[in-house]
Amino acid sequence: MSLRSAALVTGGAGDIGREVVHQLASQGLHVVVADIDRDGAITVAEQVGGSAVQLDVGDPYAWPAVADHVKDLDLPLAAAMLNAGVALGQAEILDLDLPTYRRAWSVNVDGVVFGLRALVPLLQAARGRAVITASLAGLTSVPFDPVYAMTKHAVVGLVRSYAPALAARGVGLHAVCPGLVDTAMLGAAREKLDQLEFPLVTVPDVAAALVACALGVDPSVVVIVQPGRPPLPYHFAGVPGGRADKPMPPLPALLPIGTRRS
Repeated sequence: MSLRSAALVTGGAGDIGREVVHQLASQGLHVVVADIDRDGAITVAEQVGGSAVQLDVGDPYAWPAVADHVKDLDLPLAAAMLNAGVALGQAEILDLDLPTYRRAWSVNVDGVVFGLRALVPLLQAARGRAVITASLAGLTSVPFDPVYAMTKHAVVGLVRSYAPALAARGVGLHAVCPGLVDTAMLGAAREKLDQLEFPLVTVPDVAAALVACALGVDPSVVVIVQPGRPPLPYHFAGVPGGRADKPMPPLPALLPIGTRRS
């Protein structure tokens, strides 16, 4: 990867995002720090000699200006780190209020979709990579925060489904799924986790896995990060076909259903 390249990090003023920014900058990249917290983004960008943009990732009309900012750098976009995320911390469906639900979906899912839509053309030109901060919550059940798990399952499904087509266009797409990470997002649960001596993933370990995907060191589409072990590619089980005596046809044969070919 050329040292004269750029990277963008959403949620760049948060715990994981800030560490990702520093690790990318240490590799010689100009890092664009994007965060809804404008002052926080500016502070982190100044620490690494990067640039900052204020961004609500769930706002589709905010993304074109971010893409324009990257274009104005006149540097190839080597990596887009779609890292912004929020947790709800609500276990009871009857306690779930609509604004909280909508905000979680907006940040965790819309932020990824809108980010890819805006940045894939720039990544394609640079043969770059998009790396999504997902979660083990996207691979398993999470009874203490079901809606958060739903959003992360959606992101993992999106990455797995888009990855082959984007790879054919020279764009890598990855999802990194850490377990519980030692960040402020844990909130009041941190005290209980400490009492249980529950092992937490460190922020530098998560950031290192994200950056390894961004730099092409780890080519895995979905990576899991757990405390006390190196990052691992996650292998999904296949699903059975409709009939045991007749294998499912290859996917291209299904494309004409509801799909227009050029």
